[in-house]
Amino acid sequence: MIIKLVKNLERKEEKSTIIVEGGPGTGKSVIAINLLAQMTKNKKNVVYVTKNQAPRKVFVAKMRQNKYKWSFINNMFKGSGSFVETTKNTYDLIIVDEAHRLNKKSGVFQHLGENQIKEIINASKVSVFFIDEDQKVTFSDFGTIEEIKKQAQLLGSTVYYGEDLKLTAQFRCNGSEGYIAFLDHTLQIRETANYDGFDIDYDIQVFDDPNIMRDKLRKLNKINNKARMIAGYCYDWITKDNPKADLYDIVLEKGFKAKWNFNNTNTWAIDEDSFEEVGCIHTSQGLEFDYVGVIIGKDLYYQDGIVRTDSTKRANTDRSLWGIKSNENYDLAKNIIKNTYKTLLSRGQKGCYIYCEDKPLSEYIKKRLSMRVDK
Repeated sequence: MIIKLVKNLERKEEKSTIIVEGGPGTGKSVIAINLLAQMTKNKKNVVYVTKNQAPRKVFVAKMRQNKYKWSFINNMFKGSGSFVETTKNTYDLIIVDEAHRLNKKSGVFQHLGENQIKEIINASKVSVFFIDEDQKVTFSDFGTIEEIKKQAQLLGSTVYYGEDLKLTAQFRCNGSEGYIAFLDHTLQIRETANYDGFDIDYDIQVFDDPNIMRDKLRKLNKINNKARMIAGYCYDWITKDNPKADLYDIVLEKGFKAKWNFNNTNTWAIDEDSFEEVGCIHTSQGLEFDYVGVIIGKDLYYQDGIVRTDSTKRANTDRSLWGIKSNENYDLAKNIIKNTYKTLLSRGQKGCYIYCEDKPLSEYIKKRLSMRVDK
């Protein structure tokens, strides 16, 4: 449908905006990248956009490994703030992945431009937004379906959105839509029919010792370099400017020590020697692995039958919740923390290993898993 729209509007001044909605693992990025490939093959002026640079850098690195020239791929991938001064209809197609992560304004201090969504729609004859509003993970995440519709209508762009543009099949987590629903119910994001688990073989384990979890993942990573540890942002990045220092960012019980992913690479997810480093939401969202080990920090805990959040346990170096005190939007902070962990817990295609700093939370998840009929 998108390809037909691009061809139909090739010589016209009309504009179209397509909104594709889908949860974690439903193939948003797969479709986006295949669309980029097809349109590039057809000699269209097309660009792939994400706010988060980790997916862009990984895709570029993969293309470089496959001997594509830098001159060919240099302009195929852009950040979401790249269109502040772009003139109308410069592009045939702009593909926006992770559209829920768009900011309102651009620049490091978010002081440039007027509205990223408006600027993207203005810059292209056809704009496509792949979105999952449940994956907003910072206060500055601005992308919503309603905002996309609003800006498209203001710019006279025909909006395409509906049930036929929603992705529902699950391709991650061993194909288990039930697992995603199980996460929603377990994290108490929403009630689902998966109170008692999910009905497909997926390797999910809760560990009392983070060292054992790491050892198991390390062995799995030796197979094909597709296992990683990721964590909630509850630990200050003290090694950011000196990764070789005899210091550790993440220190847990039983002598577990680890460092955040090194600041000198944007391709932590595929680097050959990065397993011992721990990633976070910013280096893993939009990407996937065979196995993930998720460290749930003290910002998520279980008390009196309720999964609770504590924004004060976030690291001082994390900007995701900056502004919470001035805005006093604690409900949004709660949603962001839970969305973050749902996103982390859904990165694994074959399995997810979990370690919780809060022991009651660990026991609660174990109990939920024990209810599975296929266990």
